[in-house]
Amino acid sequence: MNIGLHHFKLVDTIVKEGTVTKAAEALHLTQSALSHQLKELETEMDTAVFLRRGKRLELSEEGHRFLRSAQVILSEINGLKEDLLNYKGGLTGNLRIITQCYTAYHWLPCIIKYYKSKCPDINVQIASEAAHRPLEFLLRNELDVAIVKNKINDPNIRYEPIFEDQLLAIMSRNHPLAKKRFIHISDFYNEELYLGNADPQAGNQSVIETLLQTQQVKPKHIHRIHYTDAIIELVDSNLGVSVMADWIVQPYLESKDIVARPLPSELGKRTWYAATCKQNISIRNFLDCLKYHFSEMTMKINTQKGELVLPQLSPLSTIGKVPSVAV
Repeated sequence: MNIGLHHFKLVDTIVKEGTVTKAAEALHLTQSALSHQLKELETEMDTAVFLRRGKRLELSEEGHRFLRSAQVILSEINGLKEDLLNYKGGLTGNLRIITQCYTAYHWLPCIIKYYKSKCPDINVQIASEAAHRPLEFLLRNELDVAIVKNKINDPNIRYEPIFEDQLLAIMSRNHPLAKKRFIHISDFYNEELYLGNADPQAGNQSVIETLLQTQQVKPKHIHRIHYTDAIIELVDSNLGVSVMADWIVQPYLESKDIVARPLPSELGKRTWYAATCKQNISIRNFLDCLKYHFSEMTMKINTQKGELVLPQLSPLSTIGKVPSVAV
């Protein structure tokens, strides 16, 4: 049967309005145009949809059956429209995120908690399988936001600066290097050095390893360990030293018996970016939450003692300090 959406709307509106005149007004049609559409439908169905009772129209048995389908179809159409508006408005859907090559996510829960308080129907997913090659996943539309420090030249990717970090040497408070104000590359000589996994093919070459090679400094061993917590435990047990970014090591300085020391100036601040291939309100809101969180996490180094000064961080949900989220 060649039945269109307008036929379902027609029958549904006639039943709701009660008369042809009111139905024509509701549908912005002339009575003649409405009658023509109704005749068209009845011809297509080869049966009467309405029975004429004087000036009144009553649904036939076939008409009642047609109305049931009309109500289901129109309800689905209205639901689809609402869902599409919510997707466009950033009120529903999935948000897939990842941070390049790190396994420490202590910073993430408060961001998600605030974000979901404003956008409760957004399902935030951590795409851990994309950690080592986030930009590839982004280009394949398998990721929405990648927090990265390495960029590639591709016109499809947009990079937005989110925060800067500083690499720091960390060691047990009982380690001999803890007595130094600053750590030089030469200080890693003959040390057990624990580093996170690096994938050169993914543009994630370790800066420390490059400098060690350039300056011909040989640690006793270099251990590449995937998990941040595992590295922290080894360092806390005074089994060696490590190098981590300030924002990663921050909470461990408060809970573990470890200290952090500045590294040489050639290990300058690194800029981290939020990489995206598309823009919508849900992504924009998440980027705003990221920027605010990391602006509060700026760490300063006490140049007199060579120690880190940790700020008192405000919760992301603090009233009056949190950027408004577009809804």
